[in-house]
Amino acid sequence: MKKKIFFLGVAVVALIFFGFGCENGEEDILAPSALILEGATSENDLVLTWTASGTADIDGYYIYFNSVEIGDVLPTVITFTHSPVTVGEYKVTAYRGSDESAGATASTVPYEGIGELWDMDTPAGTGYSGWGWNWTTGTGASYSVIEANKDNIEFYYDSDNTLTCSMELPWGVNSTGFLRITSYTNAGNLPTTGYTNFEDVIDGQAYALIAYKTSTTTWHYIKLRIDSYSSTPDDKITFTYAFQLVPKFTLLD
Repeated sequence: MKKKIFFLGVAVVALIFFGFGCENGEEDILAPSALILEGATSENDLVLTWTASGTADIDGYYIYFNSVEIGDVLPTVITFTHSPVTVGEYKVTAYRGSDESAGATASTVPYEGIGELWDMDTPAGTGYSGWGWNWTTGTGASYSVIEANKDNIEFYYDSDNTLTCSMELPWGVNSTGFLRITSYTNAGNLPTTGYTNFEDVIDGQAYALIAYKTSTTTWHYIKLRIDSYSSTPDDKITFTYAFQLVPKFTLLD
């Protein structure tokens, strides 16, 4: 898009006078910003909200999913609901006629990582039994199961060979529910009900998790698979997980 440019100087003024000036054009359209994703009431649908473009005379907004246009809304509308069947990236742009702004983007692709835990009977100094996630990045970490770590621990590997909600600890403050699922790969939308406060550890088993923190009013869905179990010399598990960074949204694949 051409921008309006003002030239100074006698020679340039003369050019403009004789008709050799630059063609006038409209200003660039300012992009919308702060695209936020959150699960809808059903937790299978997704609600998009964004901050309006700073350009007053736009015709509306285009909504894209994985580079395919899925919506076109009026300039007064700053929300959109989508029912995706796979995870991916969203983009919202402002438009006026055939001109289109840059986009505000956000993704539903979960963070995937690995972890390891030792059970609660493991001698001190061998390894940690508690686990928690960073809800901003999706990264996970193990923790010593002590009260000083209560804000970080969401579940722990108990001595009875179970994954157990941290609320079972005398000082636990975060809640995690567990549910066995058929497969880790292509798990799709995780269930919204049926979770319990612990589940037996089974080598190769996949689980759906729902995690709550007392410091928030929301929750996140996670899928987890036990990749290995060892009882020698101490009980230890390794696992793979995928953390859905979009709150209240069940889709993981």
